[in-house]
Amino acid sequence: MGADTVTSYEIQPDLELWIPVPRSFPEADWDTAEQWAEDLSEVAIPGDLELRKTYRELALEVAANQAADADHTLWYSPEDGHAMGTAHLVIEDDDDEASLEELAAPDHDSMSPAQTEEFDSTVFGRIIQSTSVISLDLPRADETVLLPAIGHVRTVGRCKGLVFILEAFDSDLSNLALMMDPMVQLLDTVTIDDSE
Repeated sequence: MGADTVTSYEIQPDLELWIPVPRSFPEADWDTAEQWAEDLSEVAIPGDLELRKTYRELALEVAANQAADADHTLWYSPEDGHAMGTAHLVIEDDDDEASLEELAAPDHDSMSPAQTEEFDSTVFGRIIQSTSVISLDLPRADETVLLPAIGHVRTVGRCKGLVFILEAFDSDLSNLALMMDPMVQLLDTVTIDDSE
């Protein structure tokens, strides 16, 4: 997707919580996702080879499973290892006809009523965050297998003709719960330059 305007922006994630994931390779210092994952694991897990291998595999999985329409992918991987998850940031040109609440609403039916919360923001004025739960049915021959519920968090702000949509999906609802406040804080690190 992405925005069509000439407005430029920058995000400044807290690197103790969020790891920016290259959208494609080669990128910067890495020719391949394997190189990126190896370098990351050596820094994150310097002393435990077995744990480092697991971390490297997780990093490769994150790099390989990015949302196609995302402008940025960020891996929630706190230094103390208490949780892990992935968030995808999409930047779109603003649709002035839609309210911020409508933009934050999930695109799917939720198993329980979707919850929304509003936050004051130094960048956007206000941020809306919605939470919902998806049940996915996987048809298989003559039967349907019910998969575990998938949690969804969408965090949205609008400013200077752009809409920033930060989303995370996870079957581990406790991971998502831990990510919710950091997602709001991440969105509030955006700086926008419309001087061009």
